[in-house]
Amino acid sequence: GVMNIIINKDEHLFLQSLVFRTITIGSYLYGSNSENSDIDKLCIYITSKVELYSGLPNIHQFQYKDKENKIDYNYCSELQFWKNLLNGESTINADVVLFTDYYRNKLEICRTYRTIKAYLGFAKRDLKLEVRKKVIHAARSLYCAESLINNEIPKLEEIQKIYDNILVYKDLIEKEKSLRIVVNELFDKNLINNYYIEDCEISLWGKMLQSNNNKEFRY
Repeated sequence: GVMNIIINKDEHLFLQSLVFRTITIGSYLYGSNSENSDIDKLCIYITSKVELYSGLPNIHQFQYKDKENKIDYNYCSELQFWKNLLNGESTINADVVLFTDYYRNKLEICRTYRTIKAYLGFAKRDLKLEVRKKVIHAARSLYCAESLINNEIPKLEEIQKIYDNILVYKDLIEKEKSLRIVVNELFDKNLINNYYIEDCEISLWGKMLQSNNNKEFRY
């Protein structure tokens, strides 16, 4: 999974000079924040040539904790943002697509096997802890997964209701299992793609990218 690499203030200021998009994430995005909540920001910066040509996966992110202002800055390059979104490495990236106005084709981008499995995976992980805060996170992830399976964009107002509802732990466990069966069936029947892949102007490059959604190759 994605790990945070803690950086110092000078490194934080350097990255800020490369950032082209800053998005509030976490509780302030969901509308579940309290007065004491830290502000979480995802800062997307211009991809460096070192990262672009390294050939390494580079799924990890930088993090700077501004304790004085109670702001956590999470940094990823534009390339990392899309890699982590498409591979299902992080649900934060899908949340950005679904719950902000930066992207229009929200369903097309996020209704994929990888993204739905990411939400289910995070829910399963959080349910193991049996802590109310984590159970709420799991319920939120399950709601997002179920909405995408049903070809619907999840709504923030529905997520906010989760925080006030009585959550039955046993029901959430069963829901995670049943949604996993459904999404696997959709994938097996070729009713859902593994990845979201944009159309290319040059058909040859499009053919190469689309091959990532092929389950079997003919040689």
